[in-house]
Amino acid sequence: MNILMIDSQRVNYVDPGEYVPGPEHRRYSLEVTSRPSDEQLARAEGIIAFHSVVIDAPLVARMHRCRALVKATIGLDDVDVEALSAKGILCSNIGSVGAEEVAEHALALILFAQRKLLDYARHTRQGGWSWRAHTGEVKACADTVLGLIGYGATGRALARRAAALGYRIRFYDPGVERCVAGIAQGDTLESLLDTADVISLHLPLTPDTAHLMNDGRFLRMKRGATLVNTARGGLVDTDALLRALQSGGVSMALLDVVEEEPAPPRALIEHERVLLTPHAAFYSERSLAQLKANALETMLGLLQGKTVKTVVNPDCVSGEAKGNA
Repeated sequence: MNILMIDSQRVNYVDPGEYVPGPEHRRYSLEVTSRPSDEQLARAEGIIAFHSVVIDAPLVARMHRCRALVKATIGLDDVDVEALSAKGILCSNIGSVGAEEVAEHALALILFAQRKLLDYARHTRQGGWSWRAHTGEVKACADTVLGLIGYGATGRALARRAAALGYRIRFYDPGVERCVAGIAQGDTLESLLDTADVISLHLPLTPDTAHLMNDGRFLRMKRGATLVNTARGGLVDTDALLRALQSGGVSMALLDVVEEEPAPPRALIEHERVLLTPHAAFYSERSLAQLKANALETMLGLLQGKTVKTVVNPDCVSGEAKGNA
């Protein structure tokens, strides 16, 4: 089995020499590159692609022997699943790897905003020393309504952590009827926007969710609320967000993802009430190792003909591809 790993050109996920041939590689050969050649793509039976590697129709057309593609992410918004299916190539993600880390990152951002750390850091750098040197209200966790848009693995992980601190948690997710653990209350999107002091996004990017947070939704938000996004940049209309910040409708925006990454607009970078982190919410030493291990395990399972629950196009396999499994 020939497996090709396509690493990100923005930031490497695979360290040099990490996949040195050893006894465990007798079942397969593995190449790592960030710039795949036509020859590499043509001979690969399985391809693992990391974050920011776009799998579009022209790239798929260069895959002549490929039977399976694994995107080492949760989202598949940059994968042309239709083009893969047309060639009988199975497509899978790696499930909810890193969900706990994303939840912890989101909670850190929420507390950063709630405790006015940006204001205080700026104040002390300028020589000040007053606890009154902040903008807006400083609420206790128990007095804060945390609104989660999306209640999947990361939303639930955040809710568990926030509940321990006393937050009043509400969520909107059409696919979730109720919170089994009883720590969060389901709500409509409109009601959630009306009442939440903090809105945190935890849903995939699809045609239906693109620019979910637009001018209309920002106007619907409780005035002075905080926006946190650790999900996908395309969920937020950046221009609309900047207008909401300018008007005071949104007090702070804390973003691990932006639609324009890896080059956010200067207006976001330089805004005094915006905090950006570089798509790092998923990361810990443990989650990175698990991400790579899960991606390889998923690929080997697919190439060996095993049933893999995270496959998104199980019915696509052509008769020829099935014969090779």
